[in-house]
Amino acid sequence: MGKLTPQIEQEAVSLINKIRSAALNDEELSNVVMRLRAILPDPHFMKYTVDTVPELSAEEVVRRAFEYKPIQL
Repeated sequence: MGKLTPQIEQEAVSLINKIRSAALNDEELSNVVMRLRAILPDPHFMKYTVDTVPELSAEEVVRRAFEYKPIQL
C-alpha cells in the first residue's frame, strides 16, 4: 500500500461504486473486496462503504481510508 495517487483513487472509487451497485455476484464481490484490501490502507474501509450514515461518497470513503494511521507500538 502506498500513497494516494489519482490512478489509485480512480480505481478505488470505481470499485466502491461497483459494490454499492449490488450488481455483483459473490465471486465478483470477493474479487473487488480483495483488490480494495490491497490498495486501501484502512482495514475497516467496508464500514465506511456501507455502514456510514449519512452515506459517504465513494471519494470520501477513499480519502478516509487513506487517512488511516495504524497504531505503532
